[in-house]
Amino acid sequence: MIDINMKVQPSFYDDECAIVFSFYFNKATRKIGEAVVYTCQKSDEKEYSQDHIDTDVREKIAYLKEFSIVDEYQATSMKKIQHFLNVIGIEKCVKHNLQGNEIAF
Repeated sequence: MIDINMKVQPSFYDDECAIVFSFYFNKATRKIGEAVVYTCQKSDEKEYSQDHIDTDVREKIAYLKEFSIVDEYQATSMKKIQHFLNVIGIEKCVKHNLQGNEIAF
């Protein structure tokens, strides 16, 4: 595996109720790229509790907004981002294609 360093800078946006993570990647002293990921809760599903009351299921999801990393380091960088997101409890990371459809990683 290629050894690269990752720095994470979190920001919170009140109006969007989202946490934005800016990722910066370096190999030794050379900058190899950066990525921006928006995280939020998605509540499209209904679930029944033990008392048969409808409750919203809030899935935590991440949207990859920017990803500009040197080609040879893209796969490793994405693995590091996914690992970070899994640690904080986000299992789904998606990106929108040109048609506006979500593509999961």
